[in-house]
Amino acid sequence: MWRFSKIEDYVKNNMSEKRWAHVQGVVETAAMLAEKHGVDVTHAKLAALVHDVAKEQDLEVAKQLLTERNEDVYLVNSSKVWHAPIGAFVAREVFGIEEEDILTAVRHHPTGRAGMSDLEKVLFVADYTEPNRKYEGCIAVRELWDNLDVAVAEILKQKLDKNSESPTMHPDTLAAYEFYQKGRE
Repeated sequence: MWRFSKIEDYVKNNMSEKRWAHVQGVVETAAMLAEKHGVDVTHAKLAALVHDVAKEQDLEVAKQLLTERNEDVYLVNSSKVWHAPIGAFVAREVFGIEEEDILTAVRHHPTGRAGMSDLEKVLFVADYTEPNRKYEGCIAVRELWDNLDVAVAEILKQKLDKNSESPTMHPDTLAAYEFYQKGRE
C-alpha cells in the first residue's frame, strides 16, 4: 500500500482546489468523529482522503469504468454517485488499499446503505458535515454528532426530502433510510 503522504499528494494533484479543500475538511471531520466513537482513526482518515478521488472524472470515462467492472447498476442512478465505486477501485487497484472496511466506506459514502459499519457512518456523516459545508441541513446534523445513527438517519431524511421526486435515487439510499428510520421510531 502507498504511504499516506503519497496518496495525499496524488489526490491533491488530481482534483480541483475546491474539491481538495472539501477532502481536507472530510479528513479532519472523520478523524474527530472516529476518535469520538471509538473507530480506527487511521482507517477513517484514509477512507476520507480517497473518498472523492474519482469525483471529477469525465462521465464517459466513468461510465466505461463502471461497465467494465460489472457495476452497470450505478448507471441507472444519478451520475453524482458514480465516483464512489470508482473511488473504491482506485483505492484498491492504484493505492493498494486492501482493508475491506475502508473500501466499503468509500463505495457507500454518498448513498449510505442499511446496516453500515461505524467507519461507514463516520465517513457518511463527515462528508455531509465537514466545515466547508454551509447549508442549513448540515449545520443541524453537526448537533447530532454524539449519536452516529441519529446523524445518519437525519442525513438520509434530508436527502430523501430534497430528492423525493427523483427517479434516480439510489436503492441503497432508500434501504438505508428505511433501516435507520426504524431506529428513530
